Amino acid sequence: MMEYRNGIFKNELSPAILALLIAVSLIIGCAESLPSKEFNSVVLGRKYLYVASGACYTGGVAVSTGSATVAKFDLDSGAFSGVVADYNTRPGDQPAAFRQFGANYFLVSVENTAGRRIDILKNDGTELTTYLTNTTALNAILRDLVVLADSSLLVTKASAIEKFSPSRARVTQGASAFVNAPAGSCATSTTAMTSTITLPNGKIVYAHAAASPNNKVGVISETGYAAGADCLAAQSAPVATALPTAVAYHQLSGKLLVAYGSTTSSSNAIYSYDVDLDSGVISNETEAWQDTAIVYGPSEMTIDQSTGDIFVANGASTYNNIERFTLNSNGELDKVGTVPFINTNNYTRSVSGLEIAP
Repeated sequence: MMEYRNGIFKNELSPAILALLIAVSLIIGCAESLPSKEFNSVVLGRKYLYVASGACYTGGVAVSTGSATVAKFDLDSGAFSGVVADYNTRPGDQPAAFRQFGANYFLVSVENTAGRRIDILKNDGTELTTYLTNTTALNAILRDLVVLADSSLLVTKASAIEKFSPSRARVTQGASAFVNAPAGSCATSTTAMTSTITLPNGKIVYAHAAASPNNKVGVISETGYAAGADCLAAQSAPVATALPTAVAYHQLSGKLLVAYGSTTSSSNAIYSYDVDLDSGVISNETEAWQDTAIVYGPSEMTIDQSTGDIFVANGASTYNNIERFTLNSNGELDKVGTVPFINTNNYTRSVSGLEIAP
């Protein structure tokens, strides 16, 4: 309230209003003292593309040595935003897979023949510790990692898929891994596992990159593989020389996307498929992208499920970049921009993991 006293106006504010004004001024002062990038991340909910550079698989295409790092790039512009973890301090460590774990953490599977493990990493890089070790289960090249809704883990290694409970205990099928040597249309496709995801109803989709006819994508019951009926369906690669390197589920369209790499140039491509969530049957094979000037040796793929944009890492040593696409109504990809979303740099060599998170 304004009151006139002794020839001047004076403010009389209630204690509550005065406290509110002081709080607002402090917030504004703090915001002005923060770097703009940090402030925007907090206030505007900025998201990043986190990139693990380590031990990747490209279908045989020659790759560069990974930088053994986890870095982040602005999701809107592709601009480099910093290094979150550097694994070069421990000889032999290479990130093999990378997944969000809760709101502020990631899990990183670490390929190292001297001791394979799963680490837990805080998204600001301030914490990095060992989360899980198991020499019996983690006994082959680590390829992928899935975090289930209850915090259980599916860990893909070259020869099988292991499961760990929320308490980090190994979950087996008898004496075998959770998914091991499935029969039926899946054949015995657990000698060259490369990528794993789960569908919205929990069914497991895995890519297998052995020689034809075992270069295929299989669908397994969410309870793992114990009997022939647990192999629900399988989809062979479009050609004998195409080896599946990465799979992703596009929630907005319901499409299953599969990236293929190969030493045969024309077999480097991305295909889209329909997948029946009830039966697991994969159908409607569509060549979504086949231009090796843009995609060659794709090693990783992730989807911004809020926008539907698809990010593909090129593992070929002559590319080492990341492209951005949208998916059209025909199940085909359209490239965003005329240049790579993220150009070649030290942190995009041999990309083994992509995640979108704050």
